[in-house]
Amino acid sequence: MLKQRVITALLLLPVAFLLLVRPPDEFLMLLIPVIGLLAWEWAGLSEITRPLGRLAYSVLVMGIIGVLWALSPVVEFWPAPLWPGKWEMSAPLAILIASWCVWLLGWILVILYPRAQGIWARGFAVRALAGLILLPGAFVALVSLRALQYLPEPLHGAWVLLFMLVIIWAADIGAYFAGKTLGKHKLAPSVSPGKTWEGAIGGAILALVVASVGIWLMGWPVANKAIFAAVVILLVIISVFGDLFESMCKRKAGIKDSSQILPGHGGLLDRLDSTIAVAPFFLLALKLGGLA
Repeated sequence: MLKQRVITALLLLPVAFLLLVRPPDEFLMLLIPVIGLLAWEWAGLSEITRPLGRLAYSVLVMGIIGVLWALSPVVEFWPAPLWPGKWEMSAPLAILIASWCVWLLGWILVILYPRAQGIWARGFAVRALAGLILLPGAFVALVSLRALQYLPEPLHGAWVLLFMLVIIWAADIGAYFAGKTLGKHKLAPSVSPGKTWEGAIGGAILALVVASVGIWLMGWPVANKAIFAAVVILLVIISVFGDLFESMCKRKAGIKDSSQILPGHGGLLDRLDSTIAVAPFFLLALKLGGLA
């Protein structure tokens, strides 16, 4: 299983890199079908089992994205031209704010699980609605990150996105190996029995090391190392909660993987659940920290 996961990851890395270096407009267009596939899998989490229903859900999510693009066609200024220095509402910013709120509510449900099972009684009403906000929110965050400082420095956003992905990957790898070798205390046994506190700590440590190296390579100034470390650890926590949220949805839907599209990995959503959760908050951290 591990060998298969490694082979699949190595095959996907060049594809991911080629996607990242495309200009924002092209990046956006290439990302739309990816989000459409994620929406197909999310429909499964929402217990929409019929192919026509899942297709309709994917089209609806991509339609929301199309409306966002139509309302704010200049993606170089996403999520809003002067935000956060000056409050200026836009369609991308509105969906981004909505995604922050839904993620916070989702994580509360993870913490309360299984006591809050009543809220999940209607899979379509809750999980499907969440996907209609969270997937477009992640889309806006990813496009906004790619568009950062594009006019003066075309590849800046690509490096920022790669930096975020490397932190997520480091947290995942660190958690996997620390959990395998040291894991004894279950992190959230009712949601994901395989996750341990030792794994989470190992992931946070490796992510912090990798982020420190990355920040040095990118030449970003770090005025306060303690705040920087706290933000990285917070992003790792968000990554873990994103994974747990999907695990909770799969548990309620009665499925093991979101799909079987990636050998050894399950579905695309199984690999990108943490990215979908982290991207909106990573963008917020950069904007508030003056690094964007």
